[in-house]
Amino acid sequence: MNVNAPLVPGPKWTRKPQARPDEVLEAALDVFAANGFAATRMDDIAKAAGLSKAAIYLYFPSKDDVFKALVEQRIGVVQSHFDAAAKDQKHDPLAGLQRAIRLWANSFHDLRLAALPRIILAEALRFPELADFYHRTVIERTQASLIELFQAGIDKGLFRPVEPLVAARALMSPLMFEILRRQAFPAHIPPLSMDELVDSIFDLFLKGLAMPEVENHSGVAP
Repeated sequence: MNVNAPLVPGPKWTRKPQARPDEVLEAALDVFAANGFAATRMDDIAKAAGLSKAAIYLYFPSKDDVFKALVEQRIGVVQSHFDAAAKDQKHDPLAGLQRAIRLWANSFHDLRLAALPRIILAEALRFPELADFYHRTVIERTQASLIELFQAGIDKGLFRPVEPLVAARALMSPLMFEILRRQAFPAHIPPLSMDELVDSIFDLFLKGLAMPEVENHSGVAP
């Protein structure tokens, strides 16, 4: 080694290869939110991520894989917390339901995240394999956690013996609609916070679900 050779300064910083998939997914979320799935190209994602198209393919073989990774990374983390909250509260199904749906609704404070279910709803017929993946990864897991809470409430005599799957869908549908509506019409978001909205929907839902004894206790006629 020539100790007299001039030192060549290296770059001030370099991108860590392990960080690049996250950069790609962050850029892809912006692009999908703006363009939808069908109109998004891998070139668009690469440009938004500041990488070459070839670099994108090192991490994700296809646009479908990018979208699936987004669902697993962004919604999958939320889903894990949701599942844990539901299981931890089976001893108190009422509190468990309220806590779980609050957590789920507030996870969409980043309206870009709401683009993922919106895309699935809008483009499911054109991309049935992607829709099936979303249904298995997100919807079925969410329903399963809620079904456990509803069944626990029925077993404890807190809820009427309704069909738990129908109850789960009835509870989540207005929340999902509100999340999608807030993304579509950001200038017309109601003054209620998401927590206040969740509590209002939960209260309305519960009055139709509670056993007559609970209704009488609350002052509502059976």
